[in-house]
Amino acid sequence: MTDMGLHLLLAADALDDTQAATIAYSTADWADCSRLPTGATQAQFQAAAAEADLIVGWPEPQWLLDGRPRLVLLPSAGYEEYLGHRLGAQPGLRVCNAQGVYSISCAEHAIALMLALARHLGAHAREAAARRWNRSRQYGEIAGTTACIVGLGDIGQELAWRCAGLGMTVIGVRRTPGAPPPRGVAQVYPPEQLLTAVAAADHVFGTLPGGTDTTRFFSHEVFAAMPPGAFFYNVGRGSSVDESALIEALRSGHLGGAGLDVLDPEPPRADNLLWEMENVIITPHVAGLAKQMTERLARLVIDNLTRYHQGRPLHNMVTLD
Repeated sequence: MTDMGLHLLLAADALDDTQAATIAYSTADWADCSRLPTGATQAQFQAAAAEADLIVGWPEPQWLLDGRPRLVLLPSAGYEEYLGHRLGAQPGLRVCNAQGVYSISCAEHAIALMLALARHLGAHAREAAARRWNRSRQYGEIAGTTACIVGLGDIGQELAWRCAGLGMTVIGVRRTPGAPPPRGVAQVYPPEQLLTAVAAADHVFGTLPGGTDTTRFFSHEVFAAMPPGAFFYNVGRGSSVDESALIEALRSGHLGGAGLDVLDPEPPRADNLLWEMENVIITPHVAGLAKQMTERLARLVIDNLTRYHQGRPLHNMVTLD
C-alpha cells in the first residue's frame, strides 16, 4: 500500500504525551497526525473525525457513515455500540478493537476483589477511617476453594492460571468446550451447563463481553444455583448481570458478597442498594487501567497502523453488521 497524505487522529486520552508522540513518529513518512485535546467536546471530536482517514478512539457510529475514515482503532475490547449501524457495508472501512490489552490488569483486579472480600478489607478500611478496632469478623481462605470463570477469553485465561496459583480448583464456561482447556483450568463447560458449573463454585467470575447474547446472562436462576455463601465478581460488562436478581441474592444472604467493577448503568444511581451493602465492593470500571496497559495499547496501535500501511492483515479486526 502506498497511501500518502493520510490524516491520523489520536482521540484516546489513555495515551500519554510520549506514547502519542511515538505513534505520530511511527507514521510520519506516510500520514500526518493530530491529537484531540483532553476534554474536547463532542462537536470538536466530530469535526476532527470528519477530516480523519485513521482514528484511534471512539467516534460515534454515525460519524463513520457520514465521514471518510478508512480505519478505526478502538482503545477498548468492547465494540458492541458499533453493531447495528450498517457499518459492515461501509466501503473500505475497517474497525479493530484492543483485545488482549486489558487482560492482565483485569485479571489482577478480579483477584484483588476476591481477596478483599475474603478478608473483609472494605469493611476494615471503613472502620479504620472511624478509628475502630474490630476483630470479630469471620474470615475465609482462598486455597482449596473452587473458582468458576464464565468467559474464557483473554481476561478469563489470565485469571484462570492466577486462581490456580493461589491453590484454587478452576473450572470455566465457554462456547467451545471441546477445545483444550486453558492453563490452570481443570474442566470446561458449555453455556448450556452454566447452572451445573456455578453450582460447583465458591467464587464465580464474570468476564463476558457485551452484546445481546450476554445480556442478563447472570439471572435469578444462575444466582440461585450458586452454593449458599458463594461470591460473585464481574469485570466483564455490567449488562451481563440482572442487577435486581443480584441484589435479591445478596440481601437474602444466599450470596456471601460481590465485587463489581462494571454495572449497568454507569455510574449507578445514588439510590442503588449496592452502594450500601457491606459485603459488596464497587470500583468505577477501572479493572483494565494500568500504566502497563497504556504501553500495550500504544504498541498495538503502532503495529496495526504499520500493518495497514503495508497492506498486511490487522490485529483484532472485528466483524460489523
